[in-house]
Amino acid sequence: MQPIYAFAHLPTTFPAFVRRMQRIPSIIRLINMAELKSADNSRIVLVDILRGFALLGIIAVHMAEQYYAGAPPESHQDFNMHGLADQIVAAFVGILVVGKFYMIFSFLFGLSFFLQLSKSDGSASFTIRFLWRLIILFGIGMVHHLHYRGDILGIYALLGVGLLLLYRLPDKVLLLVALLLIIDVPAALTRVLGDLYGGSAGFESMMSQDPSQLQSYWDILKSGAYWPWMQANWKEFPIKMYFQIESGRLYITLGLFLLGYYAGKKRIFESPESLKPLFKRVIRVSLWTLGIAVMTALLVFGVAALIHVELPGYISMGLGGLLYDVFNAAVSALYVSAVTLAFLKPGEHPLLMAFYPAGRMGLTTYLMQTVMGVVVFYGIGLNQLGTMGAAWSVLIGMAFFLAQLYVSQLWLNTFRYGPVEWLWRSLTYLRLQPLSKPKKTIEV
Repeated sequence: MQPIYAFAHLPTTFPAFVRRMQRIPSIIRLINMAELKSADNSRIVLVDILRGFALLGIIAVHMAEQYYAGAPPESHQDFNMHGLADQIVAAFVGILVVGKFYMIFSFLFGLSFFLQLSKSDGSASFTIRFLWRLIILFGIGMVHHLHYRGDILGIYALLGVGLLLLYRLPDKVLLLVALLLIIDVPAALTRVLGDLYGGSAGFESMMSQDPSQLQSYWDILKSGAYWPWMQANWKEFPIKMYFQIESGRLYITLGLFLLGYYAGKKRIFESPESLKPLFKRVIRVSLWTLGIAVMTALLVFGVAALIHVELPGYISMGLGGLLYDVFNAAVSALYVSAVTLAFLKPGEHPLLMAFYPAGRMGLTTYLMQTVMGVVVFYGIGLNQLGTMGAAWSVLIGMAFFLAQLYVSQLWLNTFRYGPVEWLWRSLTYLRLQPLSKPKKTIEV
């Protein structure tokens, strides 16, 4: 049986599905702003909207990659490319989505750290409790990693310790360190020095793994065997961490944590109305930065290609990597500023509020996306890995995300937290936390 048959009816049923969805009461009408604010005055609505928006981009990337998260074997190099539509979607996701939305998600992690710190007295008890939260998050992340090797929660937990060590830096130093890490200066220097002194072979060798191992991992996912799948992902953890270091993703993520903390400390998202000029300035700077990065890349690499000159590694790896990281950071800043300014416009506000429930229970939303991806693509489920193209994959992901927006709102109508958030909170305080919202009483 070819698993693609499970989706063969989608082209004919999708329009009918859309019509039925239109008859469902709008998600936006379900959201009562007064109720949201009274339910938890300590939350910043815009932050949850941005988190929900980031999760939209994250699922788009993961679905385009079909939750594979790694180099495929040579026999399946273009496993998600079956036509022109797939190439267009993959190019769109690759240029405008990959590497950008995880940056927003990471930035918000640092901002959330500040919000937690601001509610405490900043004493040793907070540090101990936050460390315990990180340990629990690492446990959740490792369980997730055993099922999907692209997990970021375990990495967040490890880097959270770095955030604890650095957040007390003076504001100017904190901002400078954050920006240097975000544009991946440590990795760029490592690449340049490695090429100059002949020590840069590690990253290339890591990226070109044994072909038999690549094929074995593909076969395991397609087979649907549960225990070998767990074992294979467990063995992949050191490789993933090595990639994080050599690619610079580890530095970038820590820098985003620090920048998010800095933004929280400056109360930027608590009173964005007064900071409209700042967000407009960020948009202008981001656009100029994008233009400079693209023009530099075209002049250096485009001209070298035209005249058939092979650039030395310290330029191709050092400058190329730096320009790519700057490009991602500028696009991410552009997205955050654009969403914030749109949020401040009354006409756009209700539409953006649709992201609020998914962002408020972001951990649950993120993990449920993986559950869906495993069910759709792995052999343990519908086994669609390599069978459908990127276009259909992303379309299914967008439909699932829309369903998440709706289900998240229904859940939050009754409960205080998402289920995983509730578990994390209960384990943090070592006692069950109240989950259901108190029932409203009518005074007579």
